[in-house]
Amino acid sequence: GTPDHWHQQISVDAMRAGKHVYCEKPMIHGILEGPAVIKAQQETGKIFQVGSQGVSSLGNEKAKQLLKEGAIGTLNYAEGFWARHSPTGAWQYPIPADASKANYLDYGTGMAGDLFVHLFSSLHYITNSYGPNKIYSSGGLRYWKDGREVPDVLLGTFDYPESQAHAAFNLSLRCNFVDGTSGTTYLKLVGSEGSMDVTWDNVTLKRNKTTESDDPFFIEQMKKAGTPVSDRKRILAPEEYTFEAEKGYLGGPYDHFVNFFNAIRNGGKITEDAIFGYRAAAPALLCNDSYNQDTAILWNPEKMQLVKK
Repeated sequence: GTPDHWHQQISVDAMRAGKHVYCEKPMIHGILEGPAVIKAQQETGKIFQVGSQGVSSLGNEKAKQLLKEGAIGTLNYAEGFWARHSPTGAWQYPIPADASKANYLDYGTGMAGDLFVHLFSSLHYITNSYGPNKIYSSGGLRYWKDGREVPDVLLGTFDYPESQAHAAFNLSLRCNFVDGTSGTTYLKLVGSEGSMDVTWDNVTLKRNKTTESDDPFFIEQMKKAGTPVSDRKRILAPEEYTFEAEKGYLGGPYDHFVNFFNAIRNGGKITEDAIFGYRAAAPALLCNDSYNQDTAILWNPEKMQLVKK
């Protein structure tokens, strides 16, 4: 839970000292720091979990299941946003007298590293994706005009290539540090037959009005409802299903810590290891590069390497 520029060094040193590590997101501060953390985890065999808290949530698990079952057909587009609905919600901490507002990027990673990385992490968990191969971002300082180096409104667009896990699709992300209405986190997955709105606690599935009678998801839902399924196409009312966590659910952050503790105690599988953490952090950090350079950035998500144009 240190400033971002310490994440790599502390993680590597701790693992090489024989310690298991739970590291705040983003896993790294700079795009070239990821391989050292991956190498340390692989060579030491220690449990290493990146703390994008909601990744292990019931909402993400249900969305992953629904996507795999074909509930929205073939994924072709996703979008997400994270906002702060008032100036008091933007984590405005006093800056020490001997510090400089102009050196923010020496320590932090802006809204992309702080908030986009959550959305990348959840999306990659749900889709089993390695990440995008093209990153472009834009934005600006619209409210916090105090000399900072990073925008307070940030938009990102991303191309995801076809892989064994999914068809090619596009992603749109946005952050607003003075959002007047929402102030929440939100991820939508859109497919050829429907869409899902995903939070850590629930998933709302919306289906197309017309459905082929041999659609396995439709057939299963009709069986549950006691409705006979004919061999003809049907005209359906808009379908919407909301899956909510049971009352008393302790939430995604709790689940993520439990995953970490169980992996230590029982040798279980970590949800967000160093490779996963790097693949989530890299496109977020590259948003900053794209914004500052005013250009699209090419990235190889499988090899986890920058691609020269």
